[in-house]
Amino acid sequence: MTSRPPLGVQQRPAPPQRTLSGPNLSQRPGAHHQRALSSQQQQQHHLPQSPIRKEATFHEYAPSVDPNDGAPSRFPSLPRGGSRLRLELSHDDAMVKSTITETNIIESPNLIESSNPLTPSRVVPPIDPSEHDEMMSPGLQQATADSNAPIPFPPRRQRIIPAPTVRDVPAPTPKPSTAKKDMPPKPYKVEVPAAAPRYYVPGKASETRRAAGNVMGGSLGPPATPPAIGYCDFFPWSGKHPEDKFSENVIRQGYFDKHGFNPDTQSAKATLFPAIRGNKSGLNALSTLFTAMLGHRRHTGQITASSTFRPPPRVTVTDTKRELWLKELANTSTPLRKLSRTIPHGIRGQVLLDQCLNKRIPFERALWLIKCVGVNELRTCKRKGVSTALAVGAEARWIKDWTNCIQKFVESVLFSFEDPDWKPKVRYAILLSSHLFEQQLLDREPYMEWLVSNFEGSNQHRLPMWMLILEIYWKDLLKLRRYGRRLVTALVAHHHLVYSNPDKDILQPLLDKLTLMLNKLVMRTPDNFVSPSVWFKYRDTIKQCLPAGDEAHVQAFAAIASRNEQLVASANRSQPAARHILVQWLDRTLQSPMPEELPKRCWDISGDKSALARALLEWCTSLYRPGKTKVYVTSQILQQWNARGLDTTAEILDFLDADTCVEKERKDHLYHVVCELVRSGIFVVPRYAQWLIARGGLTNPDDVLPDGPAPARLLAELPTSALSERHQTLRGGMLRRAAYHVEDEARDSEMAIQHLRHSLGLPIDPADPMAQRKPRSINKLSKQINISGRALKAEVGRWLRDSIAASASVAASAKGKEVARGPDISLSMFGNVRRILEAAEDLSMLADIVRILTDTRSVEVLTAMCNTVTRHFFVFSALGVSKRLFADLYKRLRIIHKEQGPTTRPLLASLASLAPRIAGMEQLALQLKRDLAQSDRQNPVDACSPVSDNMIARLQDDSNDIHEEIEKLLAAGTSVDKNAMDNLFHTIVQRVQTAWGQSGEKQRAYSLLLVRLRVFDAVRFDTLMAKWLLYVRTIGNRPSILRIYPLLMSVGCLHIRTIFQTTQDQAARTPGAGGNNWPQVVQLTCRKRYLQEVLQLIMSPLPHDYDLITPEENYRFTNLQEQVFRENPKEIVNLVGLAMAEYSFARAQNDVESLPLDDPDAQKQLSTLIKLLVLKDAAGVGRALATWVGRSHDAHVGSWIDEMTTQLLMPTADKKTNVTFDEVLELTNEFTWPFCQVQLILSSSASNDPNNQQAADRQQSHLDLLTDAMDRAIDKKNITWVGIVHSLSVEVTQHLKSRAQSRFLGLLPSPREPPSADVVPEQTLQTAENLLSVIEALMRGSPPGTRQPQLVPDVVARLVDLWELLAMPDFDAKHVVLSKWLPLALNFITLHAQTFDNSKPSGEIRAKLLIVCAGLIQELDALHSPGMHTRHLSSRIFDLSCLLSDNLPEESRLLCLRAVRDTAAAADPRLRYVFSYTPPHPENLFFSQREKVPMPVAVGIQQPGAAAVSSAAGAAPRVATATAGGGAGGGTGAQGGAVGGANNAPTFGAMFLGTPPSLYGEQKQGTERLTPFTVRKWDIVNVPTQSSGENDTSLSLGLFEARGPKVFK
Repeated sequence: MTSRPPLGVQQRPAPPQRTLSGPNLSQRPGAHHQRALSSQQQQQHHLPQSPIRKEATFHEYAPSVDPNDGAPSRFPSLPRGGSRLRLELSHDDAMVKSTITETNIIESPNLIESSNPLTPSRVVPPIDPSEHDEMMSPGLQQATADSNAPIPFPPRRQRIIPAPTVRDVPAPTPKPSTAKKDMPPKPYKVEVPAAAPRYYVPGKASETRRAAGNVMGGSLGPPATPPAIGYCDFFPWSGKHPEDKFSENVIRQGYFDKHGFNPDTQSAKATLFPAIRGNKSGLNALSTLFTAMLGHRRHTGQITASSTFRPPPRVTVTDTKRELWLKELANTSTPLRKLSRTIPHGIRGQVLLDQCLNKRIPFERALWLIKCVGVNELRTCKRKGVSTALAVGAEARWIKDWTNCIQKFVESVLFSFEDPDWKPKVRYAILLSSHLFEQQLLDREPYMEWLVSNFEGSNQHRLPMWMLILEIYWKDLLKLRRYGRRLVTALVAHHHLVYSNPDKDILQPLLDKLTLMLNKLVMRTPDNFVSPSVWFKYRDTIKQCLPAGDEAHVQAFAAIASRNEQLVASANRSQPAARHILVQWLDRTLQSPMPEELPKRCWDISGDKSALARALLEWCTSLYRPGKTKVYVTSQILQQWNARGLDTTAEILDFLDADTCVEKERKDHLYHVVCELVRSGIFVVPRYAQWLIARGGLTNPDDVLPDGPAPARLLAELPTSALSERHQTLRGGMLRRAAYHVEDEARDSEMAIQHLRHSLGLPIDPADPMAQRKPRSINKLSKQINISGRALKAEVGRWLRDSIAASASVAASAKGKEVARGPDISLSMFGNVRRILEAAEDLSMLADIVRILTDTRSVEVLTAMCNTVTRHFFVFSALGVSKRLFADLYKRLRIIHKEQGPTTRPLLASLASLAPRIAGMEQLALQLKRDLAQSDRQNPVDACSPVSDNMIARLQDDSNDIHEEIEKLLAAGTSVDKNAMDNLFHTIVQRVQTAWGQSGEKQRAYSLLLVRLRVFDAVRFDTLMAKWLLYVRTIGNRPSILRIYPLLMSVGCLHIRTIFQTTQDQAARTPGAGGNNWPQVVQLTCRKRYLQEVLQLIMSPLPHDYDLITPEENYRFTNLQEQVFRENPKEIVNLVGLAMAEYSFARAQNDVESLPLDDPDAQKQLSTLIKLLVLKDAAGVGRALATWVGRSHDAHVGSWIDEMTTQLLMPTADKKTNVTFDEVLELTNEFTWPFCQVQLILSSSASNDPNNQQAADRQQSHLDLLTDAMDRAIDKKNITWVGIVHSLSVEVTQHLKSRAQSRFLGLLPSPREPPSADVVPEQTLQTAENLLSVIEALMRGSPPGTRQPQLVPDVVARLVDLWELLAMPDFDAKHVVLSKWLPLALNFITLHAQTFDNSKPSGEIRAKLLIVCAGLIQELDALHSPGMHTRHLSSRIFDLSCLLSDNLPEESRLLCLRAVRDTAAAADPRLRYVFSYTPPHPENLFFSQREKVPMPVAVGIQQPGAAAVSSAAGAAPRVATATAGGGAGGGTGAQGGAVGGANNAPTFGAMFLGTPPSLYGEQKQGTERLTPFTVRKWDIVNVPTQSSGENDTSLSLGLFEARGPKVFK
């Protein structure tokens, strides 16, 4: 038919053809708006959709042109005239166009939020629609065309949209013309009146609708062809309608439609009216009749045919036919009913997925093909002759293999970045896999495990793609604990790595995306963050992700932190815990420099500042912390605390009032602290005087004596120079009342200063009689000052500081007159001043003097000052001057080195040893060491020739002064070969041995030669020195080691590590006296006492009159001793043990003459050394002492060690005191616990001999005594000792833990012994809390790597007892269980939560605990009421359950599921999250089975089956036990949710029509049983085989008692 319109018909100009890129796209209102209005009107009038033409956008429908329509445009205009017949004929087929509702395809059902669909189309840049229109359905095209945003991670450049193809080129826009053109007319079309009623014509569809249905590609069945629409009483003339044929009757009466006649629709009045006429219950009978009629109608149309569903069969075809079939499948115009005849064989597994991808098969059709292939594969597993178990296993294996194929398919497509079609393929693969996941066409658990595992192990290059994948399955993963926790952990770990990456700026988009995801998770799923091990590791990382100023996120973060803290150790900051932490931090200042922020950290430990101040003063005055460092640390902390608001004076006065210091050493420490505070102006003397007056004043002369009580004697110890004149007068007046001679005190101070002037060589008055006397030695003055009071010491220190400052001021005033020079002070003068101040223990004044003298030009004095800083480094660090002094000395070194050159080596060596101890000076320390090595290699002769052996031989024959010749020889060369080094070394050490016992100058000369020799090859020299020392230790007539080693160590040719090499026991032990295994080194050195002498060398200071070294070298040697103790504590412990073994072996050999350790001074020094070692490592020293005691059978050595450890624990006790376990536990506190720990280790140890039965019995006896002592201490509420028990042996620790655990579980109440509601057992509760603290200390204090024992099964029984108490209806003490006992039991389980492993016993206990926790959660929810709040406790049990379920073995998890699956607990989303349980029946369908009972039915009416599918209604009763309880679907038919109503007899209507009661709502008699009905996902195929029947659906319609489309035939 031509498209030219008929002549004479005026037509409107046709609108131009519009395309997607055309300019007229926005000139017309949107089609969505028109459809919305049309839909609203149709809903209001209950009419079918209007046939008015509906405009569709280009991307929704393809252009469809009716071949019968002659109009060139798809939007015909209204006709203006012409022949009516012609116009009706042209409009016959295209008259009516139905409104096709838009098909919205959800790409990821139930996974994407409706407000912001999170599909890959929103992340991956859109592709050209012209390339993939065939692949995507119209709804998908609309969904993917919404956003063109690029992938936010990593950022990619926006791709240029390619030019449209030829078919998309828009029609050229006609140019406007002023001349009117003659437009061709269009054929007339009849317009249907809007008021014409509409109706559907079944079985007929217009061509327009059929074409539109073909465009809707991607449907599972044939294209939907909606029926045509007819119009009542509107028939345009066509000549064929009966109304168009005129007859006489039509002309006279008009045309009427003929009404159909059906006898079933005739009136039943004649039959029914007599039965109900005159009957009072006629209305009820009529109602019953109509009900029966409806039931009969339902019964008549019910589908009773058997299911004819068959999946499409597979046949073997050629490759060509297979390809053609796949192409037809990809073509949406080919109906699936046609393709369902046969399916090509050989398309399965990953090949099937690849074919769907390559052919761009729409998703709905691809899913149909996958289901058809899958259902055939699964039916193959159930072939005849295969048992049910084997069939089930084969199905599981096939589904597992199919899931693996999907995983490989997604991963292969996802990371094929080189593929040019990567983006559309990735989009297709992601959406197809998400459809398979949502429709459960794969094994979801392995698939989710694969997703999370790949995300955990992903690198930064693949991380964005895995994030894209995970966002699709976000909600499903986070609903399960086993995947959600790992997902959150991996997300936080990736964020931490990216944030710490040096290229963080490049990865900023990825970091932003990770931050956004973490913020969402913190708010939506905080349960996945409940994991203490992960939380405390990444807590700061998560905190950095929170948006600034967002209060909601901050509160969510705080809530998560609180939940995690409940699952770790009870780190409460109670008073004992705060004291313990404070003492630990203070003890570190004795081993390392005091940090600047320590006062603030200590201040923030607790809110009780008075308790902190008291603990600080107790630590300062404790006898268990030696040294003066603690005094200055305490002084500095109190000064800073005073600035923060602490009343320091009041705290000291309270300490004096509460804790009277009896021991002289404690009093001296207290006086010293107060002296420093008085100098700084912190301690207010008038308040102290007022406090004394309020206590009664000073009247007793004994109170102010040196051994008087500390509160009164403190007044006499105050430094008068730091007091004002008024305060001095007040002090003097109060002291005079106690007969204290203040004038004598002043004269003593003046006399001491005069003696110091005379001894130091300072000018004094010639008339003074002292000028005529011989000056006292500094040694005597130092001893006298050391035993004087604190007031005199402070006065001497103040005078020395002022004198040095005055001298420095005079030197500074002379700078303008002559060359600048520092204070003029000699080395001996500085040494004497330093010695006096150290005797006075006034190190703050010494620090001031060193700071004043740093401008001196003397290298010797500067070196001595550097040694002074090294000696008192911890004190100077507490005073805050160590770093400043080091900087000043280094500055002077650089200045003087330019002037004096190599003479600055001593200062350089001292600074090189001090620099590593200064924080932040690591690089400078390395530089100083390099400078020192370079300085040692400097030689005035620039020669490189090695020393020859001939010259060595000539020197050996020379009898002149050999050291001068060797000096010349060494000065002539800069390198020595190995043989020459050996010969030179042996030559020199022979001369050194010859010089023993002679003049010390020769020993020094040869020692300096050894120093020069070491420069050439330090490693070889140290090796030769070690060999020589091994020889020295066996020489019979040698002097003491104290006369040999100090000189070599002072000059620098002997290092302490070389000495330790000679004390090691490297050989195997041989039986010695008494059958014991003595170390071989002990047997070699026993007669020479070598080991004991080396121990004396380490721990004993040299006397001041030591003649082999200078006083400054003696001072530096003391620094070396302290350095050895600080850097080599383990070697010293080993040396002490070997020295004791040597001492014991000598006594065993009856060689008791001149044993060094028999000296009382040596024993005292050894006790002090042991004390310092205990403070560094109490457990190690205790085990070493126990080993020494067990190795030796010498009773004297054993008693000596016992006495020494007793003195360390009880300094004021008698040496013969025996300490019991009860006393040890009672004496334990924050200050004594290291020494109590040593005592416990010694008391509980036994001999190492396994055959010693007596030792084993003694150990068992000690263990029983310790256990009894522990029980008594717990009953006395003393648990301070719990920190020392973990250092015992593993066997002892486990025994004590088992004892405490059994006692704790025995205290928990049970239904057999319920607690009382009136009387709360406070004593029992306190005992339980103490036992829990002991268990915690034993578990958390175990050495690393020690396997902790698992929970005993009894803990499950005790928790069940608590559950039963809460479930008892008549139990009145539930509040006691909820507030006291249940939290304690939860704490007990929490302590063991970190000790569980993957073993089978551990898994069983955890599974049982999880079941009980599930029941407790349900029980607490039921108990919650306004008077009993249980939500917080329920939340805590939930968090504990999460912790118990982490890494739970699969077998144990399935055990939990079997226990709670059929109970009401399975409906709790919290428990489903904990058990990682997804309900297997999301449809919530149940199969109803009723008992058959005789019913009165009419003859000829067949009663259908009683099966019905219904939904379970109502909430199941709560869990009563862990494995039993009422479930959905239990009970009779009246209780079931599927069928309701009373069990009445058949009524009038049923008897009249013979209709079964089940068809019109009456309940059959008998019981009903509901069982879960599982829908096989693979069998739900929308289009089965081509043959269609009444019941050809995959789920039989007979199960639903469904009816057919027609009731009457």
